[in-house]
Amino acid sequence: MNKSLISGIKCIINDIEGYDYISKVKYVILLVCKELYNLNNKRTLETAAIFKEYAKFDLKVSKTGERIPRLMKKNADNIEISSFYPAFLYEALLTNKEKKSLGQVYTPFEIINNMLHEVFKVKSIDENNKILDPSCGGGYFLIEIYKYISYAHPELDKRHIVENMLFGIDIDDFSIFLSKMGLIFHTGLDDIKFNIYNQDFLIDEIDMGKFDIIIGNPPYVGHKNSTGNYKKLLYERYSDVYYDKADISYCFFKKSNELLKPEGIISFITSRYFMEALYADKLRNFLKENYNIITLIDYNGNTAFKTAVISPAVIIISNKWNKNIFTYVKKGRDIFESFKYSQDKLKDSGWIILKDEDEKLFEKIDSISNTYIKDILSIKQGIITGCDKAFIVTEEVIEKYKIESFLLKKWIKNSNISKCSIKYNDLYLVYSDIIRNENDCPNAISYLSIYKDKLMSRRECKKGFRKWYELQWGRNESDYENPKIIFPYKSKQNNFYYDQEAYFCSADIYIMNELSKGLSLNYLLSYLNSEIFEFYLKCQVKKVGRNIYEYYPYKLNNLKVYWPQENIENISIELFMKKLFNINEKEVNIIKNYL
Repeated sequence: MNKSLISGIKCIINDIEGYDYISKVKYVILLVCKELYNLNNKRTLETAAIFKEYAKFDLKVSKTGERIPRLMKKNADNIEISSFYPAFLYEALLTNKEKKSLGQVYTPFEIINNMLHEVFKVKSIDENNKILDPSCGGGYFLIEIYKYISYAHPELDKRHIVENMLFGIDIDDFSIFLSKMGLIFHTGLDDIKFNIYNQDFLIDEIDMGKFDIIIGNPPYVGHKNSTGNYKKLLYERYSDVYYDKADISYCFFKKSNELLKPEGIISFITSRYFMEALYADKLRNFLKENYNIITLIDYNGNTAFKTAVISPAVIIISNKWNKNIFTYVKKGRDIFESFKYSQDKLKDSGWIILKDEDEKLFEKIDSISNTYIKDILSIKQGIITGCDKAFIVTEEVIEKYKIESFLLKKWIKNSNISKCSIKYNDLYLVYSDIIRNENDCPNAISYLSIYKDKLMSRRECKKGFRKWYELQWGRNESDYENPKIIFPYKSKQNNFYYDQEAYFCSADIYIMNELSKGLSLNYLLSYLNSEIFEFYLKCQVKKVGRNIYEYYPYKLNNLKVYWPQENIENISIELFMKKLFNINEKEVNIIKNYL
């Protein structure tokens, strides 16, 4: 659909008064589908069953009902109705804000077709097969599956394919409409008996039998975006994969397992974080114990979607594959590389999947390292103010309001840190936790009063855990006043810095303190910033963006370092570690590839 037509449709939407934007978009798409249906069949189809079924989206704005047919007839020569995707128009009309609020992210066609190609390489198709998309959205998977089957098996009747082989479920009713209309346009069929249902795949009981293939893009919904009651239901039904801060997508693997035929195949594109995330350990165990992995395609921190920042992975699994070896495909800087890997080597604590030579080097470093980080120091998160606008101030604000100097602490964020220095931006934290009485600091209280309504609305203040002027989580003042190692929560490389200037840190920074006696600080700092330790770390921690790694305490605490018994001051740490771990030139190059 060309840009000028989409622009014309947007103008019509903006002229509709009295309704929210999403309702107007749905109404206009309904009218567009009606008109294209009409043009394709050269007859009036106001009474067609599908438009009766979804009359709820009809706002009945007469002026709009006249403008859309005129616009579509004017542009009829530019539209290939038999290959029209209503969901594509829906995507084009929604802004990023609406897409985020709806939680709808459509899978690119390239990925869908690659997934289908991989599935049908190992799973033959006949007229008795049943295929399910459990979160069908706008119907992209269902339409592409129809196209694939009808092309590969021209002997199969197209109505039989749609009515007996394709099944879909989605929690959003308008998505069901988009899916059905997309199949109507691509098949040219009328009065189809669809097996596409407006239900909750995880909660509702739908008797559809069992499936040969279950494929799709389950929603990524973290614990913060789910209601308490819904999470409670999931905890009860999916306790073997879902708990605490797990993602709802994990439940799709369990439910799909219940609906899969003995030799069935599942192919999901999902967030790659399940391979390393703390609360995905049950899912990792479930996958390993209940499925054979056929292929795992890891985007390795790169995104594959236009708007979503999540880095995906495509996993293809079977409950009867009879092979322990799977194909691991990893996206590099510019290309995908693949190698075979043994499923038996996958650990519930996190999937570390490395090429043979990388794995051998990793295991050598791990075996020689003799001390867990958690046993020699403490790692703590930085301060959460609950309202940075109020508590983080410039020198100009300090001067204007005469804020009491003893409350002011130098403030840094993630981006200020490198392993060699702090790039300080002359910002200060009003450390109001040390105010014992409002009368003791009248200037600071007067300044903070500007934001009092906002501060009082914080959860901890509402519950009475904090006074309105206090920080949300101010931590212990002494942890910041005293020397400490600090590092950013997310970074491209190891950036551990020894802070002696008493910087107070935001929540995207972690601190290391309470070091064990006898451990040389200079040695530890050099070790943590070394190339060898960076390689060792990056083999295990979560990759959350293109070349961005997550330095999460749970992971760091369980990494190992080498604690020497002898004094090794005044020597090159890199040379010492190369000798310690017996690193040869080939291994040097392996390490460089991770830096």
